[in-house]
Amino acid sequence: MTSKVTVPFWSVDAFIYFVRPRTYIDNWSSELISRVSSFVDAYVLFDKVVLPARYRDEKELKSLDPENSIFNYVNSESLNHSDDLSKGVTIDLSMDLSSIDALMEEDYKWFSQHDGNLSKEDYDSVFKDGPISMAFLRLWQLGLVNEISDLTESCSILPLSLQEIEGDKKSKRRSFPFHLNKISDLDQHYQGIIRTVSAATADSFIDYLENVPPLFTLLVDQSPSNEYAIDTLRQLRRDFSGFRALTDTYNSAIDNAGSLREKKEVIDDWNQSWHRLVKGDFKKPQLLRKKVSNSEISKSIINPEGTGISTIVQMFLDYREDCQSFKRFKLYSELYNELDGISGSREKLKKKFSVDLVNEL
Repeated sequence: MTSKVTVPFWSVDAFIYFVRPRTYIDNWSSELISRVSSFVDAYVLFDKVVLPARYRDEKELKSLDPENSIFNYVNSESLNHSDDLSKGVTIDLSMDLSSIDALMEEDYKWFSQHDGNLSKEDYDSVFKDGPISMAFLRLWQLGLVNEISDLTESCSILPLSLQEIEGDKKSKRRSFPFHLNKISDLDQHYQGIIRTVSAATADSFIDYLENVPPLFTLLVDQSPSNEYAIDTLRQLRRDFSGFRALTDTYNSAIDNAGSLREKKEVIDDWNQSWHRLVKGDFKKPQLLRKKVSNSEISKSIINPEGTGISTIVQMFLDYREDCQSFKRFKLYSELYNELDGISGSREKLKKKFSVDLVNEL
């Protein structure tokens, strides 16, 4: 089964700019980072990435897809929405616009994020004559990506500015594949560990980037410079091809299950395996040394008429289950280990990519 995804063209533009060399340090926001990150996730974690046709000749995308097997392109003529600002801004009237006033209240926040780092004074000066609202630009991007998603039967990965906006009521949003949901779970667990350690040690962990999914962090860490970002990203796609295969295995197991009850058993089994891995902090299981009493040793000889199970036997059963869970999700443990060895992300972002993250959410 081929997995397909689309991202807003804001994400494509941000990625292309990110990997091109610069002679100056540019001030960036969490939003701009999240746009690059959404493109990176799409490229690494999906078989096909669907984009507007105007990106067909971009040299960076050609380098990422020399065999023309990854990127699919949608022609403007097949879309109701404008796919370029030069063609104007289009709003899908089937969207729920009841919250437009609330969206417009966040116009400065998201325009500053869109610009990179715009002060409130500069924003008020630029927008005092009433240019188009940032809320409408966000709705335009969301409507366009929804249309491409529906047209090509793809799921979509959104940057921060487009998340939690009421979408097109007529659209049939596709759920995220298994592996993408679990990478999000891994990231939440990892960030939680950072916050816990930081709170206990009074260490702010400023070297780590917040609101940045793990694959972007790996790209920054593993690229010698932005000149090698394309090659590094291609290698990440090869290294983590197992994620795409894992989702195929998961979906096949559900499809091959006969009854509804059997399908639920498959889902429960995978969820239980995942919870075991998270509980073990993504570490390879070890049979822990444990002091046991003479009575526990005696009870290790199973009595069919007994009402319980011995501590020793339970230890082995748990260890076996942990090993099976680790084997199933080994790639997530490897990703976690790579993240755990990263430091100095902010400095690397600045030194390698000439980007200073100054406007954070």
